[in-house]
Amino acid sequence: MRKWNRHHVTISICLVFIVVLVGWSMIFYLTDAKIPNTYILYDDEANIIGDAPFPPSADFPFGTDREGDHLFYKVLEGAQYTIGAAIGISLLSFILSFVVGVLGGFTKSRAKKWTQSIFTSFYFIPQSIIAYNMLYPLLWEPQQGFETSFTERVIWQSISLAVITAPTTAILLSNETRQILDKEFVTCARVLGGSKTFLFKKHVLPHLKPRLFIIFPKIMIQVLLIIAHLGFFDLYFGGTDVCYGPMCPPPQPFVQEWASIMSMSFVELTNAWWIFMIPMIFFALTILSLTGIARGLEGLLEEGEVKGVSVEKKKSERKENGALMESDFRLVGRGVDSSG
Repeated sequence: MRKWNRHHVTISICLVFIVVLVGWSMIFYLTDAKIPNTYILYDDEANIIGDAPFPPSADFPFGTDREGDHLFYKVLEGAQYTIGAAIGISLLSFILSFVVGVLGGFTKSRAKKWTQSIFTSFYFIPQSIIAYNMLYPLLWEPQQGFETSFTERVIWQSISLAVITAPTTAILLSNETRQILDKEFVTCARVLGGSKTFLFKKHVLPHLKPRLFIIFPKIMIQVLLIIAHLGFFDLYFGGTDVCYGPMCPPPQPFVQEWASIMSMSFVELTNAWWIFMIPMIFFALTILSLTGIARGLEGLLEEGEVKGVSVEKKKSERKENGALMESDFRLVGRGVDSSG
């Protein structure tokens, strides 16, 4: 039985936070989904003693916004959209980058060098700027109104963000695949007639699998940051409701995900700071949880590699000293009669 260490504890705590937050948000949506509202506060004699926004206190642990909506429930409602969108987009980006990266690792051609050079540029060009230019015609409502439905905009936005975040991960997987294929045991398997499919199943995938679990939360962090940046550009998830008439309110989101809440409440930072900081804190805690999961998995992988190296070192030392152990032998023909 494996003993738990600090990496297991870190992964468990971070994972529980995300699962509980998303699960609670979905339960809240499927049951009532009504955000409590306290616009005016009365005392026992029906006298007005305050109006929204209320700061964090014993009665309002996370405070309220200017409309009187309790911020905790508002953030809770947006968790399923924000984290759910990040999971879906990251999964699509992960699949795309895995296919492109592994194929790139097996490919040796001039086209690969050109492709890798193009993909490398995504390390230096801010992905949020690329996303803004790609998604502005899709998400910003024109004066005549949207010609696409909310579902269509969500699908196209998800595909676009997956394509934007895939190149950097594809380069990483391509380099990892190439390093595995350059190892001596893989070269021997290729000389003995192993096909690319055989090499992928028996050698590449088993070595890549531990690192794939580390890559996924990092992709989620990328996606969350891009969604947040788009929100501050007033490009909200699923589209931005824009009014072009006189005395119009500012652009509004179609769903209350965290990026839109932070973007619309940023002006309150100097007046009612909690309206911006509460969703910001939950957003930061989600990023920290994903970082903790990735760091914990990296720690477990490093420990496994260190243990493997130490075992091999001990075996080599025993062989050099001439001391052979029973574990150094593989017994065959155990059922053969040795009496005669």
